[in-house]
Amino acid sequence: MDTTPSPDLNISAESAALYNMDDTKPLYEKSPEIVTPIASITKLMTTYLVLQAIHNKTLSWDETLQLEPLDDKAAVSLYMVTNKKTWTVKDLYAAMLVMSANDAAEALGKRLDKTDFPGKMNKTAKKLGLSSKSNFVSASGLDSGGQENVSTSKDLYLLASSLITKYPEVLDMTSKASYKTSSGYTVESTDALLANKEIDGLDGLKTGFTDGAGYCFVGTAKQNGKRLISIVLKTSTIDARFQDTKTLMAYGFKN
Repeated sequence: MDTTPSPDLNISAESAALYNMDDTKPLYEKSPEIVTPIASITKLMTTYLVLQAIHNKTLSWDETLQLEPLDDKAAVSLYMVTNKKTWTVKDLYAAMLVMSANDAAEALGKRLDKTDFPGKMNKTAKKLGLSSKSNFVSASGLDSGGQENVSTSKDLYLLASSLITKYPEVLDMTSKASYKTSSGYTVESTDALLANKEIDGLDGLKTGFTDGAGYCFVGTAKQNGKRLISIVLKTSTIDARFQDTKTLMAYGFKN
């Protein structure tokens, strides 16, 4: 049930939220508790666990891993665009966040837990305070065993704010419109708002798309010391998810 009186911003997403990171009270909510598939937004949890392992020194940026073929041949993959299987952890991390490479995310997840990485994701979700409505089934956000990765806009705020607070260096990568790998390949960001610079201070965070999830986006921007996080889930087009984000951010920085 929505508890925050929200202005009518004409947001097209089925579920949306806007938060000032300095205040846990939402500035805007639209159906924040409904459960929807989240597609590649899932990669934010994988990112959290990668950075945790880097900080714990159980994983190194220079370590090399092998990409494995994805079951979903149409899914975005680093191998598909480079025909190269062996990569450093740093390059896989970059490809996962910038171009949303699914095989990169799966390789990192397997490295962190060979037998049950989704189990590790769900345990971490609980520790971060996400509700039982959130459920992770893959490192990449692709469906697995007929199940989808699901969450709520409220839970995704908790995940995004936890990630930025604990590992602010994530923004160094999510703010890149493109990234050149150590072997010379350039990968382009799925976040069109970075390239067109339509939101001042925008430096992340993650796009998502599957047929079930529609077009999703968790955005973050900082202006004059104020950091906002926006979540839009289940829009019908690429443009709609970014238009909703622009509307939310414009409202948030004025209020």
